[in-house]
Amino acid sequence: MRMDNPNQNLAELKVGGAFYGGWKRLSITRSIEQIAGTFDLEVTERWPGQSSARPIKPGEPCQVLLGGEPVITGHVDTAEVSYDNSSHSFRVSGRDKTGDLVDCSAIYKTGQWANSKLDRIARDLLDPFKIKVVVETDVGAAFPSYKIQEGETVFECLERAARMKAVLLVSNTAGDLVITRASKQLVAAYLAEGENILSARAEFSWKERFSRYTVKGQDKGNDDQNGAAVAQISGAVTDETINRYRPLIVLAESHGPGATLRDRAEWERNVRAGRGARGTISVQGWRHAGGDIWRPNTLVRVVSPMIYLDADMLIVGCAYTLDEGGTRTELSIARRESFELLAGIGRSKLSQKLNDKEQKEKKKKGDDWSLQ
Repeated sequence: MRMDNPNQNLAELKVGGAFYGGWKRLSITRSIEQIAGTFDLEVTERWPGQSSARPIKPGEPCQVLLGGEPVITGHVDTAEVSYDNSSHSFRVSGRDKTGDLVDCSAIYKTGQWANSKLDRIARDLLDPFKIKVVVETDVGAAFPSYKIQEGETVFECLERAARMKAVLLVSNTAGDLVITRASKQLVAAYLAEGENILSARAEFSWKERFSRYTVKGQDKGNDDQNGAAVAQISGAVTDETINRYRPLIVLAESHGPGATLRDRAEWERNVRAGRGARGTISVQGWRHAGGDIWRPNTLVRVVSPMIYLDADMLIVGCAYTLDEGGTRTELSIARRESFELLAGIGRSKLSQKLNDKEQKEKKKKGDDWSLQ
């Protein structure tokens, strides 16, 4: 059962008001690239301090806690019992409450909205699931019209809308759906080669990068276009790093007020460049030197000459583990620019000039991780 003062290395599963410990293995993952956190726990079937074994059933509401702090709030997906002539074990796995949004079909009245913002659409779709919507950023203007596409899941329906409004859909430790953007919050700790980094690796790839990005869209026609119903419009940018001919044409999801097609092309270039350089760092324990549990969507200073880094990096995901080697956290890191979705939305001409100047200065300084 749960101790009154859980230590920072204690892992627990809370089901039906009872706390269960005694894990042999543990794997928990949370990331801004997935809408639901996941857990996989292997435990002894008979729990310390209990008179009889209590199998945990699929579908039960649960919480996973590390050092007394919830990191997953959701449901048990799978329960697995195994034994041999010398041992027996019980394994459970599950996800945040938002895992249901990945599995289940999008259903809402007539299946369409008029003049509704993203958060309103999200609340309408999530209401039957009893999942709260938390808004941490501006969701942009209302959609004049938005419709569920036949057969898509709740997540697919919302993710399509989120792309148009340049926001991220993630979950928090309470299992809520969070509408947010890449954070600028710097944790009170740093990661340094030879000090607190157990291991690190970096991967640099041009596979998904291109020399020129052209975004094509449509706009209303006029008399100059011979009465055409629509007019083809486009915006293009280049990636000077890619030194061979690699063009990409992207069809814009929508047209109208907001980011221009050139903004959309810039976003495509910046995101692909940022995600073409990724890193993974393993550290001891689940907490950093500041005392808090490592969490995704925060910034951390990384100093590691072996992977060419001395910069503030965005923690994209955290994988917490427990095994014979003790407790560890594996941090997935990337440049924050990788997740600055459509930065051009709402830019004034002055802020656009400042942003362009900043990008040019970065080029001069060689501030492209993939080039180091």
